[in-house]
Amino acid sequence: MNKTTYIKAVLVVFGLLILSRIPAFINGSLDAITIVSTIVEFGFFIWGLLVLRKK
Repeated sequence: MNKTTYIKAVLVVFGLLILSRIPAFINGSLDAITIVSTIVEFGFFIWGLLVLRKK
């Protein structure tokens, strides 16, 4: 498995994790840990896009 395929798979997983947090954002039922983990996941998502864009 090459690096590009691996990064795309990780982006899909992080994208799904971020999408799964939308109901909590709408309901306002977020705690500090959820907010921090969402920010970290979003950072990895952006990093993955930048890595793929370099190729």
